[in-house]
Amino acid sequence: MILSSSALVSQELPAKVKEFGIGLSSFNSFSLQYRWGNEKRLFRINAVIGGSTSFGNGTNNFDEARDTSYKNSNSTTSKSTSPLNINGTLSFSILRIKQIKDTFGLFSGPTIGVSYLTSNIKTTETGTGTYYTSNSSTNSTFPINRTTEEHFTTLRPTLGLVLGVVYKINASFLIYAEISPNLYYAYNTTSNKRIDNTSQPSQYISSSNSTSSGNTFGVSNLSNSAALLTIAYRITK
Repeated sequence: MILSSSALVSQELPAKVKEFGIGLSSFNSFSLQYRWGNEKRLFRINAVIGGSTSFGNGTNNFDEARDTSYKNSNSTTSKSTSPLNINGTLSFSILRIKQIKDTFGLFSGPTIGVSYLTSNIKTTETGTGTYYTSNSSTNSTFPINRTTEEHFTTLRPTLGLVLGVVYKINASFLIYAEISPNLYYAYNTTSNKRIDNTSQPSQYISSSNSTSSGNTFGVSNLSNSAALLTIAYRITK
């Protein structure tokens, strides 16, 4: 009787599993996932990290005239670079799975996470300018050289709920589709630095620095456009 009871209990316990997954969200964000637990409840760690860089060029022409006593015109080219943009997210979820069929089920559970974004933009503007005044019989030229640096950061904790479906391809591979509406708080900071070496008409160098911060509260990921699609490889013990 003891052996029979032990065998019956062991049959009723869900099998322990581990899963390794790759997720895709909005067709431009990838994540790596690790899940552990059993067939009815999984603990999940989800990590997303991304980076980008950008560059561009532009031109600008400026003309100013005050009757015939003063004229000023500038012609400049600008170059913008964003050498380092990094974003990352780390979240932890508890997923409770309810099987509808052998190959199909529903899951839900709480999730908590934090994301961080940082980006830098540097713009250099160079060129020449000319000016004329009624006190001068000839036009004078001067060089233009300006540099602007901008830095942005966002720290965003979230607390939400995961809702989704799971389809079992076979014993080793599964597909998960989910949305995770959440409440978030975002702390944003912005800093700007500008150096102007332009000489018009006398030599001078000007510089300025400014910083600002803000707080945002809100709700996100309520639509299916932010759905996460994951393919997972399962190991069953």
